[in-house]
Amino acid sequence: MRIAVFYNLFFGGAKRVVFEHVKGLKNRGHIVDVYTTDGREDLFDFSKVSDSFFKFKPENNHYNSPIFKRLWKDIGVFYFLQFLHKKIANIIDKKRYDIVLVHPDRDTQAPFILKYLQTPSVYYCEEPLRIVYDHALRFKDDVSFLNKLYEASTRYIRKKIDRENTRLARYHLASCLHIRERMIESYEVFPKVSYPGIDTFKFQPLKVKKRKQILFIGNKDVATDGYDLLQRSIEIIPLHIRPSVIIVSWKKNKKHRLSETELVRLYNESVLSLCLGRLETFGLVPLESMACGIPVIATNVSGHRETIISGKTGFLVDFEPTEIAHKIMELIKNPDLAFQMGQKAQAHVQKEWTWEKRVLELELILKKWIEKK
Repeated sequence: MRIAVFYNLFFGGAKRVVFEHVKGLKNRGHIVDVYTTDGREDLFDFSKVSDSFFKFKPENNHYNSPIFKRLWKDIGVFYFLQFLHKKIANIIDKKRYDIVLVHPDRDTQAPFILKYLQTPSVYYCEEPLRIVYDHALRFKDDVSFLNKLYEASTRYIRKKIDRENTRLARYHLASCLHIRERMIESYEVFPKVSYPGIDTFKFQPLKVKKRKQILFIGNKDVATDGYDLLQRSIEIIPLHIRPSVIIVSWKKNKKHRLSETELVRLYNESVLSLCLGRLETFGLVPLESMACGIPVIATNVSGHRETIISGKTGFLVDFEPTEIAHKIMELIKNPDLAFQMGQKAQAHVQKEWTWEKRVLELELILKKWIEKK
């Protein structure tokens, strides 16, 4: 197959998925070219895993006014960005690819490129546009009427762009069953599921000394990440057995961001990891944890239910600090139990969640769609 891939994402799990799709499909013998408007540099070097890598720079002439900075930026996204995506779509169409795998755009969620492509397109949706579909992210700031009106208006426009672009894709993929159901509800499309995976060569058990610590990956200032649940749970644990807590945030800038090597070591040094999100779409953290041989305590929501076997590879819990604290204490006080669960967790990932397996499934889906042309 000759495949074009488009993305524009911040550093994080969604970008890792794009990277692994490109790398995996190329390793399986396909021609894979990558197109992006992402100008940021991080550990994902697409030029090393693709046949060709094309980077396009958005026009920023419209963002310079200090008085109307937000307005000009939104106009740039809502209007001028379309012209760049149309240009990229025209370039892709002229090269006669078999299919275009389109990942999200951080500016619009579903990219404008879906509007202009003539080549059969597949939109891989990690999640619907959360600021308009998630109640927890509703606009609540105590600001002036004009600011509220402006925010409501721009969110309406973003919702319209996201929905229209999504529905213009010929085919749709969802990152998990939970996202498929949300896509049906939000967009009235009926996608196939193509799960992410985990690189078990990078994320694996190490021969390092365990510390009396637990690992929380999330942001303190993002309510949906569950940091408040972590705080209240730790306070319940008696001081003489209370573990230290290591907090890792993907939102940190490049200078202060952990490398993958450092992250894998932290997983291995920890007794367990905590995933306390109130609405987790899928989440790669549980898979990374289990691949490193440590159990996961996670809220019993959406994507967590699709990866964690409660009581075997970790525990699924309610939004109840007492229950979370008791599960932490159970694993802290019983290192043999934590070790056994960690072994089962690693075996579970090796059997069900490797990128090799997931890319093979994606390849078969794409081939069937190409054959329909």
